Amino acid sequence: MKTFEVHAATIQQAVNALIAEGMVISSGSSSTRRTVYKPPERSVRNSGFLTETGDRGLQEILELKIINAVDEIPEAVMKYFSLPVLKYITRQFRDNIPVAISEAYLPNNLPLEEFQEVLKDPSVELYGLMKKHGFNPTACRETLVISSPNQEEQELLQLSRLTSCPVVRITRLVYDPKHNLLEYCLLVDRADCYEFHYEFPLMV
Repeated sequence: MKTFEVHAATIQQAVNALIAEGMVISSGSSSTRRTVYKPPERSVRNSGFLTETGDRGLQEILELKIINAVDEIPEAVMKYFSLPVLKYITRQFRDNIPVAISEAYLPNNLPLEEFQEVLKDPSVELYGLMKKHGFNPTACRETLVISSPNQEEQELLQLSRLTSCPVVRITRLVYDPKHNLLEYCLLVDRADCYEFHYEFPLMV
């Protein structure tokens, strides 16, 4: 008030606006302790997560199993794969901040049982594992949609107090040099943690 020579109500309105934007977090206690939210560092997402983040990244396995029932996987996956498929869901952290949820489906032309066993180790990079077994992921096609996170995503990505932070929903298809599909992946990335760079030919 003294610095800007304004009324207390003006200061409170400004603080309330910052809280609504998720930039200031209020504890809600009677003492009304507030802390400033520091957005995580942004990075470019353009490879496998662990390759991209190095020592700063880690994965938590949420689900890893071979699926033999159609009703246990998204309908879109069945357009590309026949059963069985390996379902591989991880929560990804950078600098101990949860930044993404990855829900990957792998086709049965891969050695699924062996992959399932090796991927129990969260430090294993999926694309590196593919290369080790003679499968070469060389091309990636992605579709992006921006939306609000659902309740489960808010909790997993620790966004419950930052309701204005959207997520980037990515459908990623990864191919080998012969255009065989090696992975169908549904990613949910925190929009405040990533930027996406694309280059494509113009159709004129």
